Amino acid sequence: MSELVEIREDAPGGPAARALFDEYIELVRERLSLPADFEPPEHIFASADVFTGDGAAWLVIFDAAGEPIGCGGLRVLEPALGEIKRMFVSARARRGGHGRRLLRELERRAAAAGMERVRLLTTVVLHEACVLYATEGYREIDRIQPPAGPPEIWLEKPLYS
Repeated sequence: MSELVEIREDAPGGPAARALFDEYIELVRERLSLPADFEPPEHIFASADVFTGDGAAWLVIFDAAGEPIGCGGLRVLEPALGEIKRMFVSARARRGGHGRRLLRELERRAAAAGMERVRLLTTVVLHEACVLYATEGYREIDRIQPPAGPPEIWLEKPLYS
């Protein structure tokens, strides 16, 4: 990891989350050739309120200058099952291990909350994410072909304490 960073809890609807969300949406629009007014459906992105409560978390990675460079959330689906959502690292901070650190911290929190498994949804056009999840032990559990666009992939990983 090339630069000093801090991973900390932050407001899921706050300025850092909004800036990173906007960058994420622009990346998705570009890779999928989507119109400028594209907004992801709820099942893909989830509203900010799902990252509050017991076992849930919203984390932001801040660089040494205090700028947000990545984010991710954990929500509880069932007592032993969590879902990682909105996992994203800014293009300017990729290839520094920040996504891996964030993913591991979300998994650590899930295990500490009693979850035995975590799952997440991604798409084949998010190549960097697919590689990260595969190297961290996630396995495909389902693939959905939406009416338009590339397949959505559900991945899952068992957590060991």
